[in-house]
Formats: sequence, structure tokens, C-alpha cells
Amino acid sequence: MKIGIISDTHAVNPATCSIPEWITEAFKGVSLIVHAGDVERPEYIQALQDIAPVCAVRGNCDHSMHTPESISVDIGCGLLTAAHRAPVARQALSAQSRVMVYGHTHISLIHDEGSLLVINPGSPTLPRGGLPASVAVLEVRDNELFAELKVQP
Repeated sequence: MKIGIISDTHAVNPATCSIPEWITEAFKGVSLIVHAGDVERPEYIQALQDIAPVCAVRGNCDHSMHTPESISVDIGCGLLTAAHRAPVARQALSAQSRVMVYGHTHISLIHDEGSLLVINPGSPTLPRGGLPASVAVLEVRDNELFAELKVQP
């Protein structure tokens, strides 16, 4: 199973709701996309759904979005738990959580905490910290997890 992970797209007008080719390519073959908040426009989620089904959480800029604060998704070997802010994601973790996804910082990160893989995909539109625009892809093979950042060329 492959999962696309994206956050902090900040699509503020309809013109910014098309998915750039590099993201479409990065998410080729994914069976699910998780958006960790700050979408801003539901049209962006609709555009992502042309690639794969989307689960999204509400970010601090998602005033018109009716998405939950956190989600947990069965990934076959446990749960992927996501929220926009890291403390909220940590609070939503359960004993079955194997992956924690969050956004908000616009700073990409993949960190292995032993029994928990932590992923922040950064931002494909407004990266911070001198990092490139990015998304992440998580691959689940049996009980093993493989995560990779995909950066804008």
C-alpha cells in the first residue's frame, strides 16, 4: 500500500486548486492521500481526489472546511494518525498507531521514534527553513514502513 501525504497547500483562490505535475507524479500509484490541514479551499481536495481518495484534517487556516481535528486510518499493520499540529496528533495516538502525520510548521521531516514513524511532509507551496517544496510518500510492505520526501524539481 502506498499513501501520499501532503499538508499546508494554502490554496487561497480557485486558480491555485490545480495539482502541479510534480505532485501528480510523486503520488502516482498511491491508494490514499492524507492531507494534514491548511487546505483552505475544498476544491483542492476535489482535485487531489482525481489521483486517489483523500482523508483530510482541519488546519488553523481551514475556516470553511468541515474536516475533523484528527483522524486514524488503518494501514494494514496498524494505524496512521494525523492532525495539523504535532501536539494534537500526539494526543490522538493510540496503542495501534504506527505512523504520526502532522503539518503546520511547513518544515519537512521523517523521524523514526522506534515504534512510531513521524512524518511532516512540509509544504508544496510555502516551505520554510530554506527547504524545498515537498510532499511525502509512505509505503507499507507487510509490517515494514518506508517513507520518502518528494521535492519539487
